[in-house]
Amino acid sequence: MAARTLHSGLKHIHRPTVALCQSRMSVDGIHAPPSWTRSLTTTTTTTNTPPPGTAETLLSSSSSTPLLTLESLLPPVLVKTPLRKKVERPPVTPHTLTIASLLSTGLHLGHATSLWEPTTLPFIFGTREGISIINLEHTLVHLKRACNVARDISQRGGTLLFIGTRPGLKDLTIDAARHCEGYHVSSKWIPGTLTNAHQVLGRHASPDPEDPGRVPRTYRPDLIVLLNPLENRIAISEAQLHKIPIVAITDTDYDPRRVTYPIPANDDSVRGVALVAHVIASAAKEGVVRRKQVLNQKAREARAMREDLSLNESE
Repeated sequence: MAARTLHSGLKHIHRPTVALCQSRMSVDGIHAPPSWTRSLTTTTTTTNTPPPGTAETLLSSSSSTPLLTLESLLPPVLVKTPLRKKVERPPVTPHTLTIASLLSTGLHLGHATSLWEPTTLPFIFGTREGISIINLEHTLVHLKRACNVARDISQRGGTLLFIGTRPGLKDLTIDAARHCEGYHVSSKWIPGTLTNAHQVLGRHASPDPEDPGRVPRTYRPDLIVLLNPLENRIAISEAQLHKIPIVAITDTDYDPRRVTYPIPANDDSVRGVALVAHVIASAAKEGVVRRKQVLNQKAREARAMREDLSLNESE
């Protein structure tokens, strides 16, 4: 029993040596058992070709099969496509303005009934869950009227002043003023901007080139477009003193009689206010373009008359 145990232990200990001897016997041409010969044949015939199923076999190139790379072995990346395609709609203009466009921006939502101003009763469609609903038919009519006023004033050479002093209205106020070549106040209305313009705006006005010592001349706007009248009561008072018409968005908590051309709509919706400002600026832009066309036509007619007079005098 002890001899058998010792023999099995020696067999396990000298196994690498036996395997080495077997390989040497196969190399020297000594006949070996079939299992040794099969392993030797496989090893000698596939010395340059890696065994199948390994990474070296997959990456090896041959004349008949294309070269495989690690990138080709990776699974394809799935590109997520949106379920709905974005449709680019043309911008809303005073001629394409509809109730649906006003409804999509939330201009029909008023304030709570506890903040209701009784003078806005003609513009209210009803109430729902304690919130006043504005009738967008009146909003559409009053907005188109404001567009006509802005177009006529711009066509006559007047200037527009856009006022939007809320934090979310700054960018759209600037864009609307630049679109129609107007002016804007987007940070804070300084008291005395209209009533004491020489003191407030005189330092920002350019001096007169003919008489630099004279007090710089300041100009007053011909129309004020007020996007948040509730926070700019001082501006409304100054405009009333100088008889400057005001176009303002009046919500259900503001008296529309304080402004010249009220637009009953939700002044808390940034998208809605942006729509109103863009539509009014587009109408004013049309007036500016028409004025330039009229001035160019008059200039061409005057140039033609001068040429005719010069030809008559030469004859």
